[in-house]
Amino acid sequence: MKKFFLNFVLLSVLILSVGSVALMAVPSAPQDKSHGIGPVKTVELGPLNAKWVAEGKGIFNTQCIVCHDLDQKKIGPVLRNITKQRAPEFIMNLLLNSAQMQKDDPTIKALLKEYNNLPMPDPALSQPKARSVLEYLRSVAK
Repeated sequence: MKKFFLNFVLLSVLILSVGSVALMAVPSAPQDKSHGIGPVKTVELGPLNAKWVAEGKGIFNTQCIVCHDLDQKKIGPVLRNITKQRAPEFIMNLLLNSAQMQKDDPTIKALLKEYNNLPMPDPALSQPKARSVLEYLRSVAK
């Protein structure tokens, strides 16, 4: 009985230690601090701007929804929580400089491989329009 108890305790300690190491190794979706490649070096975030959110939602629903969904994988990645995963500068630079980001940015190159090398078409947005898409994406994040 002592041997069984000792083995049980040792196994329990092993399972708990492996589990805690595994938990430490998997961060909860940290935000990538890369700013990407493009003209946007800094974005000042404040409270959500309702006008920008509405404009960004319109752009998203006419240009982005073909390949992206907020909650389901389509031709491109799910975007519900993209603002928690990527820096705002990165998102805007991808919208403004998609061709060069797809060619030279390691994060986007990896995503292209994951999504069968289907390139993102240039959305041809101005900087204010890209900012409104960012604002919409901020508004839908959970």
